[in-house]
Amino acid sequence: MFEPVTFAGITMPLISFILLGSALVFLIIVQGARSMISNKLQSLFTSKLYDEFLDTVDKPSTRFFIPAYNRAYLRLNAFMAKGSAEKAKAAFDQLLTMRSTRTQRDDLLFKAFQFYMQQEDFEDAKAVLDEMRSYGRHEERVEECVRAYEIFGNSSCAYIDEMEAAFDEAPYALKVSYALMLATQYASKKDGGSAEKWQDTARELLENPPEKSS
Repeated sequence: MFEPVTFAGITMPLISFILLGSALVFLIIVQGARSMISNKLQSLFTSKLYDEFLDTVDKPSTRFFIPAYNRAYLRLNAFMAKGSAEKAKAAFDQLLTMRSTRTQRDDLLFKAFQFYMQQEDFEDAKAVLDEMRSYGRHEERVEECVRAYEIFGNSSCAYIDEMEAAFDEAPYALKVSYALMLATQYASKKDGGSAEKWQDTARELLENPPEKSS
């Protein structure tokens, strides 16, 4: 008769069952710990306790349960929320060299481009933009970035007619964007009167946002 394989008196099927059970218990512990840490971090960030947030990100327990890329991204968010541009720049430099999923990479590239443009760091913005364009993904959003770079980074005036024609029918947020970009383009064109007109339009829009529907 066939005898089941045993180890220390325990049959292999039972050993497999024990190992599977142990793996499930470990998985539950890991997920629970990650959830607790994430909830604490979210609470600290919402409360604007950024220094304590950063301390928590660097704790051994967080390093054990939260992947390195995610921790670096958390630090980036805290530095940006604090307005620490130099540290945010260093965080972007680190993140852009790290391995990530396609979704994470796309999200990081758009965020980095916006940050570099705000800092008027057009060299780094161009490098990020070139990478975004090379992938052939999110074409409409990338085209918006190209337009912003050309206007603010290259002093292009090529979008004036297009934006003025689309302005009246554009939604509120896009109207603000168009007004600011039109003001910049007219300034680059040395048309001070038109630039001031669109600056005033942008200011008026920002001071009178549409009411939120209840």
